Amino acid sequence: METRGTFAPETRAEALERYEEVGPVAQVVVREATKAMSFDAAEYDERVTPEVIRTARDATFAELLAVHVGEGDEFDAWLADSEFDDADVVRIGSENVDNVVWHPIPFAETVIAATYQEEPDAAASTLRRNAFGRVYREEFYESGR
Repeated sequence: METRGTFAPETRAEALERYEEVGPVAQVVVREATKAMSFDAAEYDERVTPEVIRTARDATFAELLAVHVGEGDEFDAWLADSEFDDADVVRIGSENVDNVVWHPIPFAETVIAATYQEEPDAAASTLRRNAFGRVYREEFYESGR
């Protein structure tokens, strides 16, 4: 098993703090990307809406989430040793493949797990988007952030 990514928030407050921290990063990324696309100031103002910045922030946060990558047996062993049980796991993908990526979210009493056969990076990205969409988005947007 290996871990990829940098954010593994244990609490809702820690997740919100990290989400706030990536806000300015997302703004800079969008600004620099639009410069590379030769947006002038008027086009930037017209096309770069708060929704665009929020989407960049969401994606940045999600892609930095720490995920564990391993075989199915490693996931089962991790789950058995964790504070989670099988009812806490949201499974994505097929049961007929050998490998799993997973992200525990302690404050939500949830583990998001995605199976894959040969593409761990793609599976990790899918998992991160699902974790954000299923758990973090609700936590952040309910708080008014």
